[in-house]
Amino acid sequence: MTKPTKILLSIPSIVGIVYMFTFLSVDFFKWITNNVVGFEYQAPIVNGLILIQIGYLIYRLWNYKNVEKKTKTEWTWLLIIFNFISSLFFIWKKDAELNKMNKNTVPNNV
Repeated sequence: MTKPTKILLSIPSIVGIVYMFTFLSVDFFKWITNNVVGFEYQAPIVNGLILIQIGYLIYRLWNYKNVEKKTKTEWTWLLIIFNFISSLFFIWKKDAELNKMNKNTVPNNV
């Protein structure tokens, strides 16, 4: 995965983390809702970005033909349940490992 693609795929997680922090600080929440986008539009925008990101990452994960199904299943659940953190880890570290594993493993075609 190229660096611009990694940066582009990291944006939804970063936006989601910032959005999550708005619930911890009332002042920051008020600043976001009053100055950026109305509250009724924030959740669908953030969730839409995250669903697109999850969809692409899971599609990419399951396109690795020579990676064990157990590994793919575990990462699918991690990407769905703990998206903000696991997607950043997957994008910047695990994808390269799985890509290398996919290229180094010889498929058994007997």
